[in-house]
Amino acid sequence: MSKDYNIQVKADEHYKSKKYDDLSRFISYYYQINEARQLEVENILEIGIGGGIVAGYLKSIGKQVVTCDFDKDTQADIISDVRNINVADKSFDLVIACQILEHIPFVDLAKGLSEIRRVSKKYAMISLPYRSSYFEMVIKFPFSRTIFKRDFFDLVVRKSVKFPGFEKSGQHYWEIDQKKYKLADVRAKLEDKFKILYEFSPVLNKYHYFFILEVK
Repeated sequence: MSKDYNIQVKADEHYKSKKYDDLSRFISYYYQINEARQLEVENILEIGIGGGIVAGYLKSIGKQVVTCDFDKDTQADIISDVRNINVADKSFDLVIACQILEHIPFVDLAKGLSEIRRVSKKYAMISLPYRSSYFEMVIKFPFSRTIFKRDFFDLVVRKSVKFPGFEKSGQHYWEIDQKKYKLADVRAKLEDKFKILYEFSPVLNKYHYFFILEVK
């Protein structure tokens, strides 16, 4: 394992800012909540509490949620590194780790995934940043759900971009791209620990790429 990483942002300033909780992030929150509902689980571990929005909503609909974060200032229930989670084996039906694993070096990804698998009885939900430029067109029309069983059609063309800004920001060690950290390579690491049930990027937020996983 590489050396421990430092706290990269100040929790109160970062997670409660207008810039952080923009429309695209609330779309991501929706999908985190919706996927947890679809899996019909009862007890959940959320790694990376952020502003507490997802955990708060899940608790409001009767889910048992325990939060975990590396930063004690987030006031998470458990203060722990994703590479060494202070939780007993198979403690939770679902482990959520959205926009978390890019905050550790890529060489430690397998260790983080192993820990997530260890503490989960059934499922894991992971999202990662997918760095690219894209053109997206969303089409919604009357009776689309009745006729096609879909709320809308989401058409996307994605193109790789070279953008070193995330490295300079000191927050992300890596992101999915089409060159150095390819989606296929990340998928292979996940499949070593889990069965991938499905994967997707949310409408109007293609920067977040979701994997819904089942423990092998």
